[in-house]
Amino acid sequence: MTAVALPVAKGGPVAGGSVLWRLAGLEVRRYARHPLFLVGAVGTLAIGMRPDPVSSTYFNVIVPAAALGILGLVAMASLTRGADLLGRSAGAAPVPERVQTGALALAALLPFAVGLVWFAWNAYLAFDRPPPPSGFPFGDVSTGWKLAVLFGCGALSTLGGPLLGIVIGRWWPRRGVAPMLAVALVAATIIMQGLFEPLRRVRLFMPFTYFGGPFGTEADPERVLLFPGSPQWWVGYLVCLCGLAVVAALWHDRSARDGRLRTTGLVLAAAAVATCLLATLTGLDHTLVNPLSS
Repeated sequence: MTAVALPVAKGGPVAGGSVLWRLAGLEVRRYARHPLFLVGAVGTLAIGMRPDPVSSTYFNVIVPAAALGILGLVAMASLTRGADLLGRSAGAAPVPERVQTGALALAALLPFAVGLVWFAWNAYLAFDRPPPPSGFPFGDVSTGWKLAVLFGCGALSTLGGPLLGIVIGRWWPRRGVAPMLAVALVAATIIMQGLFEPLRRVRLFMPFTYFGGPFGTEADPERVLLFPGSPQWWVGYLVCLCGLAVVAALWHDRSARDGRLRTTGLVLAAAAVATCLLATLTGLDHTLVNPLSS
């Protein structure tokens, strides 16, 4: 890696805001050049931007979740392992780990920005070209429900994946750990997506899940269903998970373990439990079957 010198005030700490933002700029450029991000961004914008005849754009959520979320997890874990070298290039005095972690967290806003572009376009198409009555979603679901599904499953995945990658890169920096955990997360998501009826109530603790689709009935294997739960509260739960990921990554630096960080973590953990319970216990209280056949 080419060393890049950042100006540091003589005799002063390097952990100031100016160093954080300059280091964040370097991390953004590193992330923007990472092959997995480039592949994910192109895939998201090329594949996940067109409506289909069953769900309009609601099934497109899997594209940013996989291309920018799962691949972003692996990419960010790799960049986190190399953050120490980049931090040493930032000046004569060492940059504290918490500043490096903060810069990496700010760099995660790059894939999130792509996710927001995806969300804006797909939300527009979903209302401009709505799904048919036999498609997904159906019935009297609110605008907030629809937007929450698109934002939570799609856009927030592009932020949560890279933030989880920072946690992995800090606590389990060995090569191969991030890809294995990414595969495990995909496998868990497949199990908890709502395919198995007994798991539909508890599936909302997952960072990605579906709120319905052509999961079928015995008489009609492609019949569209709506699953229990509140996507609005689930979005709140995901925001708490993103905050907890930043806290967990910062906690790796012993010098950052102060009362403020501990309190922030406890508040976010309590909010995560509350919002997850609300997502599970409110909203639709049972699986709803589309009255129209597929």
